[in-house]
Amino acid sequence: MEPYYLEGLIFAVPFIAFGLVTFFTVNEKLKMGISSAITAVLIVVLGFTSLLAFIYIAVDVATTTINDTDKYQRVLKVTGYPDNPLIQHFTEKIPGDAKNIVFQYYPGFLQGGTLWGLRFQADPNSIENYIYRLSKMAKCIGKPKDSQAQSNGIFSGTFTSLGYFDLPEDFIIFVIYSKSYKPDDWNHGQLSLAAVSQQRNEVIFLAEDW
Repeated sequence: MEPYYLEGLIFAVPFIAFGLVTFFTVNEKLKMGISSAITAVLIVVLGFTSLLAFIYIAVDVATTTINDTDKYQRVLKVTGYPDNPLIQHFTEKIPGDAKNIVFQYYPGFLQGGTLWGLRFQADPNSIENYIYRLSKMAKCIGKPKDSQAQSNGIFSGTFTSLGYFDLPEDFIIFVIYSKSYKPDDWNHGQLSLAAVSQQRNEVIFLAEDW
């Protein structure tokens, strides 16, 4: 999601270094024996350095939380929207008149799960439209403290990334998809939902795979 322009320059160093060695060797500025020795050292040093740089960038990409709203559509595209069933209920783009926007994307790494989250306020007509659309997609609809909430993997802290430890009761939750990898054990699972409050004119989209 984030460009690595400066860090990426390190991968050009081997080409430049070997190019210089070749240039000086061809022009007889370096003897063949010295050129071979320098090349061998460069292979070891630059090869190891490039490997470390690759590992650093790969880990950084996998552990960096994205909260820049300008990257919202790119995040969706890179993660398979609209074919990805976990996020197919998300809005295609953040409305231009949306207020108090909170966006979180964590790609997941090792034991850390992947998380997509979007929260914003919209006008009452838009809220009605979201309710209508989500009602058709949801497998169940209810309140945060309903018994079916926990049976679908919704607990205290589910919405923490978006500013709510416990979701207020004026929200209606639309569960799109939920799956526990072990019966009655939500240590690992998938969750796809939305929540709407007409009182706050607020809508939340959330998906997790952990």
